[in-house]
Amino acid sequence: MFEMNSHVESNVVDIEIPCFVFFALTPLFLSIRILSRLKTGSGIGWDDGTIIVSWAFAQTVSGLLIAACKHGFGQHIYNIPAQDQTLALKLYYVAQAFYKLTLNLTKASILLLYLRIFLQRWFRISCYVLLGIISSYMLATAASSIWQCTPISRAWDKSVPGTCISITSNWYANAGFSIATDIIILVLPMQPIFRSNLPPKQKWALMIVFALGIFVTITSILRMQTIDFSSTSSDPTYDVASSTWTVIEENVAIICACLPMCKVPLNWLFPSVFMSTSKRTSSSYKPSQPTNNSGRNYWAPTRGDSEMLSTRVTSVQGCKSTGSSNSQEYMLEETGSLDRSSDVEEVRGIRKVIQYDITVHTSGGSKESV
Repeated sequence: MFEMNSHVESNVVDIEIPCFVFFALTPLFLSIRILSRLKTGSGIGWDDGTIIVSWAFAQTVSGLLIAACKHGFGQHIYNIPAQDQTLALKLYYVAQAFYKLTLNLTKASILLLYLRIFLQRWFRISCYVLLGIISSYMLATAASSIWQCTPISRAWDKSVPGTCISITSNWYANAGFSIATDIIILVLPMQPIFRSNLPPKQKWALMIVFALGIFVTITSILRMQTIDFSSTSSDPTYDVASSTWTVIEENVAIICACLPMCKVPLNWLFPSVFMSTSKRTSSSYKPSQPTNNSGRNYWAPTRGDSEMLSTRVTSVQGCKSTGSSNSQEYMLEETGSLDRSSDVEEVRGIRKVIQYDITVHTSGGSKESV
């Protein structure tokens, strides 16, 4: 193994620091996501499985880069023994393929999450089309990374006779596709959320949560600015700025993909916006009060109703249930998680479900709970 000289100029910390930071940070958000799924009963879906695989690949990238640093990656190439040069560049070569897999799997996970939440036909068709495009591109770009040179060994050892594709053009094409799909995925849910019947504060809060994916686009743009420098460098083991942004980009993407399911920390940070209200409110309504069709908080029997009743209704009381688990806000949960024993129709999408207990008082002094 290469023995690093502490007095030699090195960029190793530029690789190791983001690797170690995100090794601790990214699993935290991933754990919150999985625990949230289990707590709400919505279950682990394809989107969760995909993001777990994406995270595993991201950790593979970090592990390969750290291993490469142990063999001189981050050092000037002329200070590294020939055997360590080859091994460091070989590890870096393998990491490139896993990077392309993890980035596109994260995008696929977000689209699969959308399919669990939104109902609109045009929206779901758009998600399936994007899934097909991203999956196809993922396979194509991974293949181009593996077979970038003929023979393959020329990818990490330029002394081997053969040919290679333009690495700079390949990297720019990958970055351009990544940024374009990031923007499309970012904008896609805004219209359905904006037109939903959620309260305005929750509506805007959800839009902001989904819009946080802009940080992924920013990191992609910053990484793109390092591509030409890193891909054409005569000192590829030392000029590692692109690799630093690779680690940051893929982990930020996974974190942003987990944010919509991190309801517990969002409740804690913004309780007035995200937290479900369980405060019991009760109101008493008299049939003599004028009926307003726009206010649906009370019901008074019409003339036809009263003629059919054996006793005259004197008042109706309604209050939100506090002891039942059926009164919940379903902002970002899968729609199949509703209690099937309840009388609430099972639907899918972003919605709010509140169960009311109704008490009817009659002229005979009796009362009945509904």
